[in-house]
Amino acid sequence: RHAARITGGKDSLPGEWCWQAALINEQNQYLCGGALIGTQWVLTAAHCVTSLVRNGEPVFVRVGDHDLGSERAHPGAQTRRVATTYIHHNHNGQTLDNDIALLKLQGGVQLNPRVCLVCLPARGAAPTPGERCTVTGYGYLGEGGPIALRVREAQLPIVEDRDCTAKINAVTEKQFLMPASSYCAGGEKGNDACQGDGGGPMVCLVDGFYELTGLVSWGFGCGRADVPGVYVKVSAFIGWINQIISVNNL
Repeated sequence: RHAARITGGKDSLPGEWCWQAALINEQNQYLCGGALIGTQWVLTAAHCVTSLVRNGEPVFVRVGDHDLGSERAHPGAQTRRVATTYIHHNHNGQTLDNDIALLKLQGGVQLNPRVCLVCLPARGAAPTPGERCTVTGYGYLGEGGPIALRVREAQLPIVEDRDCTAKINAVTEKQFLMPASSYCAGGEKGNDACQGDGGGPMVCLVDGFYELTGLVSWGFGCGRADVPGVYVKVSAFIGWINQIISVNNL
């Protein structure tokens, strides 16, 4: 199970997905994606940060940067150190159940045309099977391919849980059970999230606004026909998110 980048899809326009965040280490190496939900708060997948936290390594978040590989400075791009990492207390590193973490930044970011906040879904709202939503990330362009380091996007269909479980079990040796905290999307050949997109946002259009429906959690390979990817169901964690922010939003 690779920590799930966008394969297929296309380059997005600078600032088009202005809540996209990049997690980077002290050596300025790209680690994972994330979503900006408050000027001091970023949501990502827990698997992106567990080992860094265990080893006491600093993590930084970069926003407003369409192309991480470019030497040119991007106007509006900002980097903040992560002050505190809140990994979900029931995160399971084996099954990737509750694969969610909330990062508090040292000092808020300035919102601008390329840096914005994404709306959270209603508590308990379920993505609709068949609906097409957009996943974005900086990750690899395909299994064994180069890493993009530019924001790319792919539109993927939401897959019904039972259908997804059957499709993943057709290609894995270990029995996969869908956690209540996850959902699936994709399964179209050559169109998917891939390694390096982990923690990145999937957004769905709800009443004309994009909502953060999911975070890239894991997949079996990427862009394989009939093998959907697994996403964190953000609506299952609204109470947890709100509680942490309300207690620590000083």
